Amino acid sequence: MNDEGFTPGNNLRKNSFGLGGTAKLANRFTVSGTFNYAITDFKSPPTATSFGSNPTASSVFGNLIYTPRAVDLIGLAYENPLDHSSIYYRPGNDIQNPFWTVNNAFSRQKVNRIYGNMQLKYDILKNLNVSYRVGYDNYSDQNSYSQNKGGTVGGEQYVLGLHRTVDGHNTIWDHTIVGNYNTSFSSDLDFSVDAGINSQERIYNQNGQKSTQQLVYGLFDHDNFIVHENNSEDGSRIDFKSQSLSVGAFAQALLSYRQYFFVTLGGRNSWSSNLEQANRSLFYPSASVAFIPTTAISSLSGSKSVNYLKLRAGYSTSANFGNPYATRPTLSINTNVFADRVGTVINSNSISNRLANPNLQAELLKEVEVGAEGKFFNNRVNLDLTFYRRVSNDQILDRELDPATGFTVTSINAGSVRNKGIELGLGYTVVRSKDWRWQVDGNFTLNRSLVYDLPPDVKQVVIDGFTNSGLFAINGQPLGIIQGSQTLKDTTKGSATFGQRIVGANGNYISATEIGILGDPTPDFKLSGISTLSFKSFSFRFQVDYTQGGDMVAYTPGTLIGRGLTKDTDFDRLLPLILPGVKQDGTPNDIQTSASHVYFDNLSGFFGMEDLITYDATVVRLREASLAYSLPATLMKKTSFGSASISVSGQNLWYYAPNFPKYVNFDPETSSLGVSNVRGLEYLSGPTSRRIGVSLRVSF
Repeated sequence: MNDEGFTPGNNLRKNSFGLGGTAKLANRFTVSGTFNYAITDFKSPPTATSFGSNPTASSVFGNLIYTPRAVDLIGLAYENPLDHSSIYYRPGNDIQNPFWTVNNAFSRQKVNRIYGNMQLKYDILKNLNVSYRVGYDNYSDQNSYSQNKGGTVGGEQYVLGLHRTVDGHNTIWDHTIVGNYNTSFSSDLDFSVDAGINSQERIYNQNGQKSTQQLVYGLFDHDNFIVHENNSEDGSRIDFKSQSLSVGAFAQALLSYRQYFFVTLGGRNSWSSNLEQANRSLFYPSASVAFIPTTAISSLSGSKSVNYLKLRAGYSTSANFGNPYATRPTLSINTNVFADRVGTVINSNSISNRLANPNLQAELLKEVEVGAEGKFFNNRVNLDLTFYRRVSNDQILDRELDPATGFTVTSINAGSVRNKGIELGLGYTVVRSKDWRWQVDGNFTLNRSLVYDLPPDVKQVVIDGFTNSGLFAINGQPLGIIQGSQTLKDTTKGSATFGQRIVGANGNYISATEIGILGDPTPDFKLSGISTLSFKSFSFRFQVDYTQGGDMVAYTPGTLIGRGLTKDTDFDRLLPLILPGVKQDGTPNDIQTSASHVYFDNLSGFFGMEDLITYDATVVRLREASLAYSLPATLMKKTSFGSASISVSGQNLWYYAPNFPKYVNFDPETSSLGVSNVRGLEYLSGPTSRRIGVSLRVSF
């Protein structure tokens, strides 16, 4: 695969190879295995967090999005021809030209990965076997960030040139021995049991170097830089080693009665090296029951209205043993820290800023689930309904400490999180004939979470983002509630102006001195609809997704509106405006101010008022559509191929987010939090893309 992005310099190349097979030997042994090899090479201009002004470091979008419409970005020179430094439209040259960024800065990741498994199975008896499986997953990850000298943002280490290389090597060995036994106690009662042991070892080694102060422009080699260190740009150590081992013993038994009533019991005991010996063992059980009325009740057998029905309920538990090295002190060794007045090189040893907690215990996650599956009306309607309740106790959290203690953070067991929700899948076959088939499927999901039992001295825990703008865990609130800067509001209970924003004497909103809750990023619910229409060898499929609610702090809309860059602000800007709210004396605001003050100083959210750029992230989206053609089987019989098909497909073809400014065209699925399921924060990140492609699939 060779994927060229819409951003200059953005490219992804990936090649993969895999094979597998099974051989049944004459001596009751069966051997099987898989092997996979993948190479990924990704290169892209850098992105960085931006709050509507200069980003924290070089960012292709950080200075691009709010460039004035009057600036000819394409025709404007982006570098000084004498020293290749960035030049832009501002007289002070205090903003880095995005074209300079894409031509002079890039991040790169090369990954070589080998993974697979081998399994040996031995049939001791007809109903008794034992197998051994070994799994291996190894990858080398070469990361680099390089920037020529001549930039204007990020501080001296970026402006004078930077080259950082980091090599990571990860290895996972997984060994499992499992035995299986099944028997029938009678013609009505069947029994089977699986039991075994498993061990998994994870080894990770990372090393690298950061060099700054480039000598010769355009050459990225550590020898071409003056200063060298093994700390990253944020001060964290680059060199890192980690090794952990987990061992588990497990068993699961299934008892079935007449193939319509099933009882399953299971349990696992795990031991992890991440915790101290007294706390590294934990047992967690599971149980489930299932009943199939359409098999048990004779009157339902052969029914045309209820073809299949299954009722189920289950209880399961799992464990999280956290990350290694949180229970014991660690030592950092630093060489060449500095030189004294006479040139003596000083080395240092220092204890980590993390306070060890030898009493740390594993998290226990519990889940109760009930549901039903069914097919109705001659198998035209299918249903899959689940209600669940999940509780996580003794969560492993990072607790901030007063630096006066000599430490800044420690890991603790504190707080619980409860999730409960509904998952519903519903399908209907609209047309079913010899040549035509039209299947419509829908999915509905709803989840509600609650944080509780945080200790009194832990007011809140940062889940993601920053301590003054991020997602938090707070007692009595949903997990991941958004907190950030906000406008000052009238807090006089019972007053007609309660909750209204307070306007200062200059006509601008007043920013509160403390952060506050801005919203809940969790959607009210999600809906997906999938339509598949087939005619002979042709198939047309599309998927529409709808997300209702969920709040989002979004700096891109705030920046574009605040700087007047979209049609949303195409009005007579010479007219005075009045912000809605009340003055400090409680009377309605009547202070006139300019459009620039209203939009730039207030509605942009720049100046400590993120509640003004918190939006309802409701969105409807045409997720994908495809048209495929499969060659007829009669034709394939004349070839050496098993099947062949060609398809044209598109992803993210259209979306509509009604609660964002109309002409911003903002996509709420944009995130500044990297690859994760966390949503709710956006700091001038790049836009999403529409993708259209053609694929050919052939099997042998």
